[in-house]
Amino acid sequence: MSRTEAEILDDKEAILVLDRSGLFKDEFDFPQNLRKAVANVKAFRLPESVRVGRRTIRYKNVENIVLAGMGGSAIVGDVLKDWVGHEITVPMETVRGYHLPAYLNEKSLVFFISYSGNTEETLSCMYDAVKKGCQIVSISSNGALARVAQTLGFPLIELPEMAAARASLPYLFAPLPYLLAEVGILSMRRVEREMSDAIDVVDKLAGELAIRVSKEKNLAKKVALEIYGTVPIVYCYNPYKSVGLRFKDQVNENCKLPARCDVFPELNHNEIMGWEAPESILKRYTLVLLRDLEIEPLEVKARIDALKEKFFLQKAKSVIEMDPQGKTPLGKIFSLMFTLDVISMYLAVLHGRNPVASETFQILKYEVTERLGTLRILEKQMLKLAST
Repeated sequence: MSRTEAEILDDKEAILVLDRSGLFKDEFDFPQNLRKAVANVKAFRLPESVRVGRRTIRYKNVENIVLAGMGGSAIVGDVLKDWVGHEITVPMETVRGYHLPAYLNEKSLVFFISYSGNTEETLSCMYDAVKKGCQIVSISSNGALARVAQTLGFPLIELPEMAAARASLPYLFAPLPYLLAEVGILSMRRVEREMSDAIDVVDKLAGELAIRVSKEKNLAKKVALEIYGTVPIVYCYNPYKSVGLRFKDQVNENCKLPARCDVFPELNHNEIMGWEAPESILKRYTLVLLRDLEIEPLEVKARIDALKEKFFLQKAKSVIEMDPQGKTPLGKIFSLMFTLDVISMYLAVLHGRNPVASETFQILKYEVTERLGTLRILEKQMLKLAST
């Protein structure tokens, strides 16, 4: 790596020239945005019922939860599942696609999460939910999703304008635990305590990883420099699956680079065989291991350590271990997620990439969504339900 490539990470002006949309600012405003999002949802109340056509949808007696979204919007559902999915007494799943599970009914609470409001898969799922009489909550900034929610009378949590959908994660996530506490699924005391810890730890990290902090003292810059020129692979223990997936997605979107993610213990049964590949391939990988020795079961820890010694350290270009900060499970999740977000931003800078611009997304939007008129058709179909 040339001196110029390394030094650019400490050059604020050069970074801002690349980041014309202001994604760095939105990223480092993460703790303030999380505080604002919490304040917004605390002022929000679910209605007792909503009348759609001849049907009355009542917000009570929730027996299952679905979080429908795509990409950076869907990841908040995964974060929620990693945090409390193993503790709550009702089923909860994230749906990425055009249709909801057949079992949903009037006792299903379904969150539709789309920053733009124009995600056709999410709107298609909303059509399913309206027909099934589900309890619907929409989280969006605008678009068809917001228009349908407002017209049909479903509760809508509106989002502020951001540089990119993925920067709105604080606003996308915060409503979920607070509304689940409102319907009795989660303890409000626990939600408040862990959200406070998450805000505190991210606030601390935002200072430590800021552009003004030199690469010699900045963990995110150091890791970005280590990854540069390789394909990043992130391996994590199951409670941090959403964090690993978020990092993969952030590298894809911010850096326009391939990345991979897999999870212990599942990867012990398939993915690990890939480490028998030729050295010429494996030396192109940087492995990022997300660890948490406080919660790793002995058998999982033993497997990770054995694989690290026998394969990873010998075959990868480098291995980076990252531990969470924070006092609570949610604080730990957010500490890793924010740090990896910032790493992806600095990696984009090293590659000379505008972290927001995307030719691929524009092609897909034109060639599929606009050409087929999917959003217009779905919106028209749902509004028709209001009169039947």
